[in-house]
Amino acid sequence: MSNVEKMINHALELRRAGQYDQALNMYTAAIQVEPSNSNLYRGIGKIAYLMGESKLAVSAYLAALHIEIAKIEHFGLNEDTQKMYDQLPEALTNDLPVKGAFILYYDTNTLRHLAHAIADFDENALSQEPELVAYKEIYTAHLKGDQDLAEILAIYNRDEDDYTHQESTFYIQIGKELALAWIKWDHLASLDVGHLYF
Repeated sequence: MSNVEKMINHALELRRAGQYDQALNMYTAAIQVEPSNSNLYRGIGKIAYLMGESKLAVSAYLAALHIEIAKIEHFGLNEDTQKMYDQLPEALTNDLPVKGAFILYYDTNTLRHLAHAIADFDENALSQEPELVAYKEIYTAHLKGDQDLAEILAIYNRDEDDYTHQESTFYIQIGKELALAWIKWDHLASLDVGHLYF
């Protein structure tokens, strides 16, 4: 197990224990070792969300997506990513800002986290759409890892199909729109995401 993997495991333990500042410090230290590891930025995004730091969470998720897209732009498609790209309809690939942006149709997990980091802190949206409050609470509890998903859903009278539907039709779609609007497409030659997004 590498040093960074050990740091990630420790950060996850700290997150589960609610020690968010220490978890954030652990991810930050890991980034000093592997600055282009997108998973580290996703970890920061989750911690920042739990700390109520919406802007930091958004920056972290955008940084993670930027890294993934920039790597594809720099290194090109490999056998696996070429298959993924070829599976998308031409109407979608023609509208991409760059070829590597196709990953936005596959990395839906980061997109939904990005959307939660915006929507769940929008007081107007939460007051106008009461069901969003339930999904915010479900998402937060799931992120904390203090209950399994079925238990959390039962508290809010939802099932896994409800949750999956809401994530795919609402959060992932919002995340995709935000990513397309906010990723710094003109700076994909740089992996200095700390400077670009924070």
